[in-house]
Amino acid sequence: MAAEPSAKDLFELAKDAGNKLRAYMLSYSSGATAVFFLALTGRDMEIFTPLQRYLLVIALVLYVATALLCLLELRTDARRFFHMATQIERGGGFSENQYYKKQRLGLIYASYVTAALATGAMVAYLISRIS
Repeated sequence: MAAEPSAKDLFELAKDAGNKLRAYMLSYSSGATAVFFLALTGRDMEIFTPLQRYLLVIALVLYVATALLCLLELRTDARRFFHMATQIERGGGFSENQYYKKQRLGLIYASYVTAALATGAMVAYLISRIS
């Protein structure tokens, strides 16, 4: 019979899942940006309607914003763990931890929103292209 997981084990699993999700978001937005670059360097730019151009620009900007938000979140996470380690070495509490946790959560939610909006803009573009 397997032993019950401890709270520490569950926190580690949650952290690993969060790190994987962050990596997926960063890969998704970086890959989408690269696809845009390759697609828009061709000769077909003249055949886009103004609406299609607008949707492409919006989606591209949002994908780049998603990648930047993910990178900022990585930096915030690194700073948070550095400050926690420093506090442990000094024997103090985690006074700055709440600030970093709040900032990290805001960045995570912002990256979700920008990725969803970028994907929505791409879907709208594709629908306008088909019809």
